[in-house]
Amino acid sequence: MKKFIYLMTGLLLFSGELYSQSYGLQFSSHEAIPEKRTSLNLIPEESLCLNEDTEISFDLKFVPGLNAYFGYVIRLITTDNQNIDIVSVDKFGNFNFVIGESFSYAFKIDSSSLYGKWNHCEIRFDKILKEVSFFLENRLVTKSKLNFTNATFCKVFFGTSNLPLYKTIDVPPMYLKDIAISQNKKRKYFFPLSETIGNKALDIVEKKVAEIKNPVWIAPKHLHWKQVQTFETTATPSVAFDKKNEILYIISVDTLYQFSFKTNQLSGAKLSKSRQVLPAGNQSIFDDRSNTLYNLFIDEKTVSAYDAEENSWKLNFSAKPKLTEFWHANKFISDVDSALYIIGGYGMLHYKNLVQRYSFRDRTWEVLPTKGAFFMPRYLSALGTNATNDTAYIIGGYGSKTGDQRVASKYNFELMTYSVRSRTFNHIYNFKQPEKEFCFANSLIVDGKANQFYGLIFPIDRFNSHLQLIRGSLSSPEYEFLGDSIPYSFHDIESFADLFYCPSSKKLVGVTLVSAANKSTSIKIFTIDFPPNRLIVTQPVNASNKSMYWFFASLFTSALLIIIIFLLKKRRKQNQTPVIDKTIPIIQPKPAFQSLAVEDTLSSHGLYENVRTSSAIFLFGHFEVIDKEGNDITRQFTPLLKEIFLMILIYTFKDGKGVSSDKLYETIWADKPIKDARNNFSVNIVKLKSILEKAGSTSISKETGKWRFEILNNSIKLDYQQFFKLANEKPTFIDKNYMSELLAIINKGAFLREAQYTWLDDSKATVSDFVINTILSYTSKASLQSEPDFILKLANCIFQFDQMNEEALELKCRSLIILGRHGLGKETYLNFTKEYIKNYGQDYVRTYAEIIG
Repeated sequence: MKKFIYLMTGLLLFSGELYSQSYGLQFSSHEAIPEKRTSLNLIPEESLCLNEDTEISFDLKFVPGLNAYFGYVIRLITTDNQNIDIVSVDKFGNFNFVIGESFSYAFKIDSSSLYGKWNHCEIRFDKILKEVSFFLENRLVTKSKLNFTNATFCKVFFGTSNLPLYKTIDVPPMYLKDIAISQNKKRKYFFPLSETIGNKALDIVEKKVAEIKNPVWIAPKHLHWKQVQTFETTATPSVAFDKKNEILYIISVDTLYQFSFKTNQLSGAKLSKSRQVLPAGNQSIFDDRSNTLYNLFIDEKTVSAYDAEENSWKLNFSAKPKLTEFWHANKFISDVDSALYIIGGYGMLHYKNLVQRYSFRDRTWEVLPTKGAFFMPRYLSALGTNATNDTAYIIGGYGSKTGDQRVASKYNFELMTYSVRSRTFNHIYNFKQPEKEFCFANSLIVDGKANQFYGLIFPIDRFNSHLQLIRGSLSSPEYEFLGDSIPYSFHDIESFADLFYCPSSKKLVGVTLVSAANKSTSIKIFTIDFPPNRLIVTQPVNASNKSMYWFFASLFTSALLIIIIFLLKKRRKQNQTPVIDKTIPIIQPKPAFQSLAVEDTLSSHGLYENVRTSSAIFLFGHFEVIDKEGNDITRQFTPLLKEIFLMILIYTFKDGKGVSSDKLYETIWADKPIKDARNNFSVNIVKLKSILEKAGSTSISKETGKWRFEILNNSIKLDYQQFFKLANEKPTFIDKNYMSELLAIINKGAFLREAQYTWLDDSKATVSDFVINTILSYTSKASLQSEPDFILKLANCIFQFDQMNEEALELKCRSLIILGRHGLGKETYLNFTKEYIKNYGQDYVRTYAEIIG
């Protein structure tokens, strides 16, 4: 039987790929005030008995780039009042292994290991020899005698500790995962620390629960892009990145901005000698070898260096520069000849495939002849170099074989290399043509050791686009989605996106620049921890037969394996402690090549749009809650539960902080004493959580001092969340695609139209004003003759929010006339006038002829 299980397990493992995700717990350290630092009490409800040979192991690494690193990694306190500690001394990797006041041993972990990878640590208690030993990467570091008996118990703390006589507030900035406790070589507890929210961690063997104060979970930081900065500047800025110092430079006409990813601080200094103009299409690059920042305008063949001492640029551009012919060109600096290389670009209705070279040594500019494979003229491609900067990888883009925009323009999905030494293009592979095409942000992050690249891709057929991170192979046409998406307002040459990597902070950086009609440019900076976690995407319908075969093979094998294990367990008479693998892989069929811009997976705003009638909460129109099976469970919300839920939800979106307990008590239980209100709330919040569990994975918590509502893992579709995201990303120019997404949300009716709460009035008014103003802004510029059906829908939506809106009346009547529905148009007008008299007690002054004229 066992051999059969091993066989089936092997089949299961080979039917898909194992992807290791980033997870664990980050400890807040000296950068936070003492009460905000992290503590982990491993088994708070009991103590660990040392009556057997016991091993406590965990994986550890340090957070780079901070100032103070002194503190307790782990502290064991026995019932005999003995402490066993691992103490970090400094940022250089020096530690002490301490036993009470009688023993201390100094050891060191190499900095590259301590900050760069997980380090496996283990404390072993030998019952017979009465010894405690410390192992690092399974190698003995030190050991010492320890007096303990069968009656000795111990408490296990990581980070700060509040145990009487052993309190400490010192904790190093560290990451921790995979805490395991074994006795007599059998695993007793295992805490992977793979949670994403909350202040508890689960042991997956005995279901014990560890308590954590001020947790910072790692997994979400590797899945979600965080917007760390946004600001506006004048003219047409460009960006450059200093990877050694992890500084992003934003070059504007009169100011040089710097954003430090080590401090997350933005600074800006006005130039001592302001330039007259910064031409559209200028680019910037930072030379790591000379530590010099350059700003260039390809059309004038001008490269200007920044003088840090003078706080000025050495060269200026023409006062009236011509429009660039090299939009979105790619660039890199080669170590081979200390020269700047520029490839491709677009302008004057032509795509380029030129390779241009600027020598920093002799300040000459030339167009280089090339050989090898044909490089299709293009723009909107991505470029990255190998470690020696003598080979550039170029992927994707949009262009044509002739270079003429008017002749067979198309997307490009090939990976090519350009060799600086031989001046040769080499074709590596072509991606399979996706259903929904996409282009790339300007830079590619190349990891030669892993034979991989990272890039940001986005659809260019819409203004409200999004950037999606992918990881691909340098040798075969495969890639996978990583992390969630970044909102990106794509407006061709008026927008720009780039990708960088911080090697010390271990973060990827996404930057977007979007220029508005008033010549101001919005700059947004995003980060995600590296390596990023995989984004699980539903396999598309047209996947290859091979992928589908392996998918069903995996499914069948999984089911078979579960049945076998179930039957085997049933036959067992003894309950044995399972041995749990310390890794937490995700088993997934090997994906065929997929396109990002599949609208049934990800909308243009990065919202998951799996069309379904299950797991949903609707606030527009009637309040509705649908469970996982598609059943309407709205009736389970009593009037009291409904108001509690809505108040927590609305306040969560209102300012991101939530609502305080006092605000809830005084609003909902204004006529009750605080004690009674608190008891009422405690009882009803348990009921509310129980109902919401039926709809999906949610959290109602008070971790920040206020009650907040969160949907976990996108398990529930919430129309208000989608509306809120659209409202926050409202573009300067509103197009039909944006209006269609808004219409899909609001066409069910007004926001919580049946809910009559005083505290809700402001939120309802804000939603109503936004909807009406946005629709009228669009219709004021739209052509009624060309899209009367669409404008009729918009007019009807306005009436959902404001029944007496005269502009909506005009739009609806005119649309109906164009559509030939004259009778309905007149009927609409007459109904409006009747309601007008009821509401205002006087006749409506405008005639039907004036409305439709």
